[in-house]
Amino acid sequence: MGEGLYIDARSRQVLEEFHRACLDKKTADRIKAVLLISDGFTYPQIKKILLLDERTLNRYKNIYQEQGIDGLVANNYQGRQSTLSEEQIELLKTELRLRLYPKAEAVSAYVNKTFHVRYSAKGMVALLHRIGFSYKKASIVPGKIDPDKQQRFVETYRRRYKNLSDNEKVYFLDGCHPTYNSHAGYAWIERGEQFKIPSHDGRQRLNLIGAYEPKEVEAVVREYGTLNQESMIDFLRKLQALNPGKKLHIILDNARYQHAQAVRETAKELGIHLKYLPAYSPNLNLIERYWGYLKKNVLVNKYHETFEQFKEAILKFTRSASKKHKVALLKYIPEKFHLLQPVLT
Repeated sequence: MGEGLYIDARSRQVLEEFHRACLDKKTADRIKAVLLISDGFTYPQIKKILLLDERTLNRYKNIYQEQGIDGLVANNYQGRQSTLSEEQIELLKTELRLRLYPKAEAVSAYVNKTFHVRYSAKGMVALLHRIGFSYKKASIVPGKIDPDKQQRFVETYRRRYKNLSDNEKVYFLDGCHPTYNSHAGYAWIERGEQFKIPSHDGRQRLNLIGAYEPKEVEAVVREYGTLNQESMIDFLRKLQALNPGKKLHIILDNARYQHAQAVRETAKELGIHLKYLPAYSPNLNLIERYWGYLKKNVLVNKYHETFEQFKEAILKFTRSASKKHKVALLKYIPEKFHLLQPVLT
């Protein structure tokens, strides 16, 4: 019997959601069986895992190929056809947009309490998919953002910093603390197999201060024993030394050591203009995207045997000035800003 079965990413997500909500063992085994077949496991392997015979496995595969997800779970959940009115569905959508429900059972309880309509967990999963909802991770947004201040910063940036004269430069500055450990990420891995990356205890880290200049795609990064006002002052002096005769504008956040009086006095002495971002606005600091790009290329799915190798890999990345590197950075860090909106609570 041929085991081959292709399941696209969207269908896999739906099947996994059905499985999480499933209380019926037979339906759960059907879902697990087709997912394992799709992952490249052989029938004898799946037989050992699920204790199902090969004829049953082949039947489940054929049901999925011929009838899709509905066929696989048919007659095993209630509420396959929505018994909510259109008005009730719109009210349910509004509720789901305002409040997170980690489990389908909780949504079913809300529907039962509000509309006096009963759904099983599996039936609710089916309904949620039909009305345009999927099971995915929520996004984290700073809780105290001020959208008006963010908008004013963007307008100021366009007016004052977007088109500077040749003897001026603008840098986005912040610190970063890469941790010496392995960081797992997405990659193409053989079906039915795992790709394992060794890990460390994660207690060592680098302390970096970096500045990113978007027009010339320039990154200046220095390592320090700790990040404080002394290291910040040293970094400002080094940055000015790299740009003799130029007026520097540095955009940075409100970390205490960056806002210290000694730092502001040194900047004034060096002729550096400090522009502090609105509070809780990491989305406006382009250096944050640089740090993200560094981690993606140097840390994710990479193993560094020693801390020194880890450190050298990071610093080598920060020193790169190749055309290919700059083109990639320009694509990854466009001189644009994504404005966040406050979360309704």
